[in-house]
Amino acid sequence: MYSDYRMNETNVQGYEQHERMIRTVSDRFITYGYKRIKTSAFEKYDLYASANRSVNRNEMIKVIDHTGEVLVLRPDVTIPLTQQLSQDIAELDNELRYFYVQDVFRRPRGENEEIEKMQAGVEYFSERSPEADAEVIALAIHVLEDLGFTDIKIELGHAGYVKEILRHIDLEKSKEEQLKAMIEAKNVVDIESFLTSLAIDEKWKQAIKEVPFLYGKPATVIKKARSQQLTESIDETIDYIESVYEVLKMYDCEDNIVMDFGLINDMGYYSHTIFQGYVDNVGQPIVMGGRYNELGRRFGSNLPAVGFAYYIDTIIEVIQRNNNQDESLLHAIILYDEQNLKQAIQLARSMREKNYEVISVANNKRDKVGRRSEAVVYLLETGNYLEHDEQTIQFVTNEELLTTIENKG
Repeated sequence: MYSDYRMNETNVQGYEQHERMIRTVSDRFITYGYKRIKTSAFEKYDLYASANRSVNRNEMIKVIDHTGEVLVLRPDVTIPLTQQLSQDIAELDNELRYFYVQDVFRRPRGENEEIEKMQAGVEYFSERSPEADAEVIALAIHVLEDLGFTDIKIELGHAGYVKEILRHIDLEKSKEEQLKAMIEAKNVVDIESFLTSLAIDEKWKQAIKEVPFLYGKPATVIKKARSQQLTESIDETIDYIESVYEVLKMYDCEDNIVMDFGLINDMGYYSHTIFQGYVDNVGQPIVMGGRYNELGRRFGSNLPAVGFAYYIDTIIEVIQRNNNQDESLLHAIILYDEQNLKQAIQLARSMREKNYEVISVANNKRDKVGRRSEAVVYLLETGNYLEHDEQTIQFVTNEELLTTIENKG
């Protein structure tokens, strides 16, 4: 019986933490002008099959509906959202800002991974500009700061850099994918060996060899990339990413940015700016995003956009690992004698209006609460007082108490 109770309590605490994080993330998205949307849990398989390389088909969870049509549990949000908008908008006239908090479903790659994962992200439909791209990256950083992270690093790159180099060496598809995997892993030794067997211009061999080293402080990387003088298109790509970085400096995000021209994202629809973020020495990206200007064209529309997504459960795991907060704590417990019930109800209501988390309990049932609190308010026949931060403070009226709590905060 006790073990069942503890299991349920753990489930409750985990859900509460989950909900608090969603509120924090959603509130920040709203301050940047985003409106919440949702997409269907089931989508036609053909929707993703046509969006080649965007989602690994082997990772999709397929089902058959009553008509015999193949459906998939939603493996991505960006693709169905873009398709929905394409049905109503052929050409983007006005900017659109949407955010979502939804589960996505993919077959796990590892034994400990879940099929169902919650994503929270934004989609900003806008013409390409350094200002738009930088604002989205700044928002990604802002949310992580809201969640209590301090060591935040965003790797910033451009999908067009490696694509343009590969366009000039004309490899068959399998070899191109193999080379891209080496570049993404920054496997210098294997890249060198791989290029030895290829009959391509030495200029492009050298350019590929340099890609893993185009990583680090933005000013240094940009200078090194520009010195190669490869093509006009690549120079324009470098100029654009430099412009994005300059705007990010205006957001005071300079110390958060690491430049990486070898950055390659698994989602094939990213066409321009791409980025991924890390926190507190965690080895895997905690946020991934970029600009996708061509995705809408697959559905017959012109809908340039930039966005990103977090995996909520991954963030929670990191927070729990770092012990950033004690989730067993409540804001306050009000303990009252019977004659002070009305005052307790009114005080709890006033505190909740100020977004405090409050439990109100008769003093003779205090042993039933079973949870600790940051503050305990006593409304007793012997007097009213607050216990908080190892201090005991007497008060008379509810207004006096609220003023005291606000001054302490």
